[in-house]
Amino acid sequence: MMKELDKKIELHIITDGERSLEEVIHFAPKLEPYLSYLHIREPNRTASELYDCIQNLQQQGFPLEKLVVNDRIDVALATGISHVQLGYRSIPVAIISDKFPALHIGASIHSLEEASDTKADWLLYGHIFDTTSKKGRPCRGTKLLQQLTKKVLKPVIAIGGITPQNTKEVCAAGASGIAIMSGIWQAIDPVEKVKEYAYKLEEWEDEKL
Repeated sequence: MMKELDKKIELHIITDGERSLEEVIHFAPKLEPYLSYLHIREPNRTASELYDCIQNLQQQGFPLEKLVVNDRIDVALATGISHVQLGYRSIPVAIISDKFPALHIGASIHSLEEASDTKADWLLYGHIFDTTSKKGRPCRGTKLLQQLTKKVLKPVIAIGGITPQNTKEVCAAGASGIAIMSGIWQAIDPVEKVKEYAYKLEEWEDEKL
């Protein structure tokens, strides 16, 4: 996850903790050709369940380099995954960065102030638009997103209420990638939906040329 002028916009898919792990294992290989990273975000699962899930994904040929483990450093280390996403419940980024320098770390942030106070390799920022998972909480919008992307050199992955229809607006605000959760896992056909997002990102790349 590096910020380069010619770097394509990344598509991150994050599990929502509502689908069964069996469903995640079923859909992940079908989603893999279209995504940049699959985040395993399952706060209610045990370390053993997550370990087994990742082992199953690996056995099906899902590349470990495309997996990101949310919060569970122990699971990432045990499975050989080098990308982790840390949030407010996690051990601070600075500590993990110091103890495990080989890990690539993403920090979940919600303000411009948080962006300047982290050793993370990339930033997951949101929520950008209104979303059912954040009912009653004001969204940040693309104006604040643009302020953030101009302020920091690190890649900013935008999350929250992003649809295929507003994907280009997010890209225009300088995001290095978009992250989708309910937009995929609550879709009738997750595979067709991920294709929609991937197509919109391709359209954006073509328009930049």
